[in-house]
Amino acid sequence: MKYLLLILSIAAFVSCGSYTPKTTSDAHNSRTPREIVQEHLRAAEAGDFDRANSMLAEDYTMKMQGMPFFISIKKPNALDMHKARKMAFPDFQFNEKIEWEKDNQVKIAVYLTGTHTGVLDYPSAVGVPRTEPTGKKIDLPAEYFIYSVENDKIVRTDGEIPDGHGPPALMKQLGIEKK
Repeated sequence: MKYLLLILSIAAFVSCGSYTPKTTSDAHNSRTPREIVQEHLRAAEAGDFDRANSMLAEDYTMKMQGMPFFISIKKPNALDMHKARKMAFPDFQFNEKIEWEKDNQVKIAVYLTGTHTGVLDYPSAVGVPRTEPTGKKIDLPAEYFIYSVENDKIVRTDGEIPDGHGPPALMKQLGIEKK
């Protein structure tokens, strides 16, 4: 049974489809992917979720590896983590660093910082228990994201959270024990 579940998990991951990047001219962007993604991130940091959402294509999808294995998120839930993060860390910042840019894609490394002054209540799939404010500052290690942009909208985000980064690093820095 254990092997069947592993095979099904791998099959689900492979069947989620891959994205074929577009050339700069085929993507039909009026600005660079970097500019569009950074505007999206600034809107999320500011809590302007209507603006952040307006920058996502209607068929937007996010594929995440490392939370704990694989997660796929569509547009209606794309900002759930950012909303929860803004409540828990009103001063959070992405502190992104551009890794590379090519055609309609940009890869960034995100180094989240903030002060835990609100209730932390991430979506349950993240695995972080609901936590009252601790007043502690966080400075998380890198998480990596490749954003694909077409027609001035983010159509896809492929994320990778290395082992020990993301939620595990957050819990460690805040002193949260898994229940």
